[in-house]
Amino acid sequence: MIEIGKVQKLTVDRRINSGHFLVCPQGDDVFMPDSLGPLHVKLTQELEVFVYTDTKGLPIATTEIPFATLGELALLKVQEVKEFGAFFDWGIDKGLLVPGNEQKIKVRPFEEHLVRVCLEDATGRIFGTTKVGKETDETEDIPLQANDKVSVMPYQRTPLGYKVTVDKKYIGMIYENEIFNPVRIGEVYPGHVKKVRTDGLIDISLQALGMTNLRDTTYLILELLEETGGKTFLTDKSSPEEIKSMLGVSKKSFKKAVGMLYKEKKIKITPEGLELTAQITKEEK
Repeated sequence: MIEIGKVQKLTVDRRINSGHFLVCPQGDDVFMPDSLGPLHVKLTQELEVFVYTDTKGLPIATTEIPFATLGELALLKVQEVKEFGAFFDWGIDKGLLVPGNEQKIKVRPFEEHLVRVCLEDATGRIFGTTKVGKETDETEDIPLQANDKVSVMPYQRTPLGYKVTVDKKYIGMIYENEIFNPVRIGEVYPGHVKKVRTDGLIDISLQALGMTNLRDTTYLILELLEETGGKTFLTDKSSPEEIKSMLGVSKKSFKKAVGMLYKEKKIKITPEGLELTAQITKEEK
């Protein structure tokens, strides 16, 4: 079946004067105007399209892909404010309407807000809401667990750190004392789940957890030593700020990695700092 608010692959079935009808394997069809499709369209061609509703509430297809689809979160900019709501730029020709009663606070032109894409069951119309909250109150309904790799996007800085979206569906937090490299609002980063909390929110780390993080840190130390002629003044006595500045990791991770490298006899520890015991190739890292 054709799903409103989703990206899907459909087949070009027939043409009329102003566009083409696309069909799904079950036989349902949707209209794609020429203005919303590619320049050259062939019958039986398969196209990846996004299906939404037009101003009359009718399904329509476009090859433009929005920043967020049904159920997803995205940081969107306000295009225009009306008495009944505001239109946001969500990456396709038609703006996404966030009705006035779906605005957590009254929005203004050119502001950016986190928006979830929703579907009105009664009419099948797509709309947005800035009352994003969290996806669910039930931890067991979130299909994530500790150590899972996820895609995260910071959208708000707080005294505790950054609020982030997780896989464009859930709300999480990266804590300030666990951030070792610059973070920018709206950028997408690879992250790792630390914990799915009982309130449905997710604690996130930008660093890999456990042994993976330890191996990544040993690699950074060896890279630093090779770039500095086999020696560095860094030791386990160095300040957390010095370690963060040079390697972008916590002092705790640094000390564990130094211990591993020392046991593996790849480095030696001197009063002046760390030294390579020999030139180590990338394959040996």
